[in-house]
Amino acid sequence: MSSKLADEDKPVLVIDIGGTKLAAGVMLADNKIHFRQETPTLAQQGAEAVLARVGELGRRVLAAFATSGPASDSPVAAVGVASGGQIDTCRGQVNFATDSLPGWSGLPLGGLLTEVFHVPIFVDNDVNCFARGEAALGAGQEFRHLLLVAVGTGVGGGIVIDGKIYSGSQGRAGEVGQICVQPVDGSAGGGNLSGCLEFNAATRVIVANSGFDSIQTLASHYRAGADVPAVDEGAACLGHGLTVLAYTLGPEAILIGGSVGLLGPRYLDLVRSAYVAKAMRSYRDIPLLPTQLGADSGLLGAGLMARHSLPG
Repeated sequence: MSSKLADEDKPVLVIDIGGTKLAAGVMLADNKIHFRQETPTLAQQGAEAVLARVGELGRRVLAAFATSGPASDSPVAAVGVASGGQIDTCRGQVNFATDSLPGWSGLPLGGLLTEVFHVPIFVDNDVNCFARGEAALGAGQEFRHLLLVAVGTGVGGGIVIDGKIYSGSQGRAGEVGQICVQPVDGSAGGGNLSGCLEFNAATRVIVANSGFDSIQTLASHYRAGADVPAVDEGAACLGHGLTVLAYTLGPEAILIGGSVGLLGPRYLDLVRSAYVAKAMRSYRDIPLLPTQLGADSGLLGAGLMARHSLPG
């Protein structure tokens, strides 16, 4: 085995920083997440408090790893971080983040975490990491060109072109939730125009319009057969938006993930129907597929990024 492969087999600490929760674990050579732990982000307390929780969570995971037996002889080689926001991956800096992570814009995240963990730190946008994981280990393995759309509190995109993540200038590619799908009312500001995809299709919006108190409760009733107009409307809007993205990117497949996956196949069938009804004939054969890796997808993508970024 080459030294490069040996480096890529080393354990990697992986961290996922979202507006609602933080997750961390160790990615081992089996391409699985071990010693996984979570904690609330409590983002409204500000960036400094969130960073302190990230450090505490990472240290707890590393402590569990250190007591795990033979594997403890191999320290982690790096830390892979999936974070909300537009990320300059070369500098590990957050160029811009929405109000879901107050104080995150302009944060030198990689440098700050290097002071905590004292190993190389590699940072990318969370949906890019989601897409990287699915492309390598999940539903996107057979495709070289794909789009992943993560529908949850917001709507984000991860673009894979010729097998590689496309981030655009300064990490700005993939803001698919901001494309306009209805007449616009309001100004852009921090995003979320009333006519944008995120404003109409995010699970946060579907839940708010449904009368249920959470996506979990809504999904339970919906999968049992309940008629929920808010779900139908969100699915139709997403299908419409995906036609615009398909025309722009021409992917081999579109993967759909995030908390919207709790709604199950019935929801995805509605999205497909709306997509086919709007799409030009030559785009209708693009498959719309559910993601496969679940809650670990971003962590796995962050781990793959860190491994492949290590000097060899």
